[in-house]
Amino acid sequence: MADTPQQIQYDKDLAALNGFDGSARVRAKEAFDLKYPKGRPTSVSGSTASTSGLITATGFAFTKTMLEDPKFGAELKAIYDLWVSGKETEALDAYFKSKWYSTLGRTAADRYTMKLNQPAVYASELDAFKIAQKQRLSRVGVKIDDADLDNYLAQAFDGAFSDGQLDAMIVKSASFGTKFGGDTLTKIQTFREYADSYGISYDDKKYSQWGADLFSGKITDSEIELSIRTESASKYPGFADRIMKGTTLDALSSAYKSSMASILEIDADSIGYDDPTLNKALQYIGPDGKPTSKPLWEFESDLRSDARWQFTNNARDSIDSMQYKVMKDWGLM
Repeated sequence: MADTPQQIQYDKDLAALNGFDGSARVRAKEAFDLKYPKGRPTSVSGSTASTSGLITATGFAFTKTMLEDPKFGAELKAIYDLWVSGKETEALDAYFKSKWYSTLGRTAADRYTMKLNQPAVYASELDAFKIAQKQRLSRVGVKIDDADLDNYLAQAFDGAFSDGQLDAMIVKSASFGTKFGGDTLTKIQTFREYADSYGISYDDKKYSQWGADLFSGKITDSEIELSIRTESASKYPGFADRIMKGTTLDALSSAYKSSMASILEIDADSIGYDDPTLNKALQYIGPDGKPTSKPLWEFESDLRSDARWQFTNNARDSIDSMQYKVMKDWGLM
């Protein structure tokens, strides 16, 4: 019995494969094995054998429903007809160039097939996907119109999107707000406290943008923390090295705040980085014109020039003591 066209083509492809070497041969062998997963075709002819071979080579079942699908049916029918007529090489080439192959991955293709051939199974799996994703999105605190969310989830399921791809699509949506709850809100609050500890403050818009970027995977927690420390180091250059190594401004300024609380008789916890006297000390420029930490004794001396000092018991005691010394020196006491 004479070789079939499939067998003749196999022999030609095998001969061509043997002409390659090195990495080119590895790539050619992978393509050859994909085309001939069962080795040299048998002499069996007919549409059944051809169709089976096509399904094996592409991993896709060419059902009647698929061939009549208004979206992809026409090009799949053309591929099917090529294969049945014995033109396997042309059929596979057309398959890998098709919109079906180029726009759908394996999982998305399986779901599309299920949607047409097993609608009840498709609906059940889509519902399960929506429930799982809504639970995840609720945990991270995303707030979006429910009807819009259902639409995005259906697109994500059909397209076999990753969580990151789904999140990026939601962030770009018109109904996506800038307010968060759940884990994202907790993170935003943590970053507020982190910034405060480094003497930096931001408006709500900044934190909302960070929340959106975290949710969509554009930025990480550590990158936000680094950004805060970098800005703090720039604002307080005398402490830049220690700030960049992770020492908070709260820790670096504790001695100054303690002196202020004692000398000005105020609550240390009420002293913020917007206090002019404290801020001036933390942004101190030394005699050589370079940023440095201000000596504590000099800072305490400056505190007695602060307008608040004159109303303290410290000031009154100091004045009384001075007056007593003057009068004593003058022999008036």
